[in-house]
Amino acid sequence: MNVLLFGAIAEQAQADRIEVQAGSTHELKDVLCRRIPGLDRMSYALAVDRAIVHDDRPLTGREEIALLPPFAGG
Repeated sequence: MNVLLFGAIAEQAQADRIEVQAGSTHELKDVLCRRIPGLDRMSYALAVDRAIVHDDRPLTGREEIALLPPFAGG
C-alpha cells in the first residue's frame, strides 16, 4: 500500500510517499518506524481514508493512508 508523507516526516524519509505491506494500523506503524529513521520520536496522526485513526484496525491495502505531522495555521 502507498502511504502519503507530509512535512517533517516526508523530509526525514526523503520521499512524499512510501510503499509498505501491513495488515493493521499497529503493524503499519511498526513497519514505518523501521523504514523512517526517527519516526518513533516524532508526533504525527495516522489517517485512513481521510479520517484520523487512534485504535488498531485491519487494513486491506486499498485504503488511502497518510501520516500527518502537527500543522500550524495562520
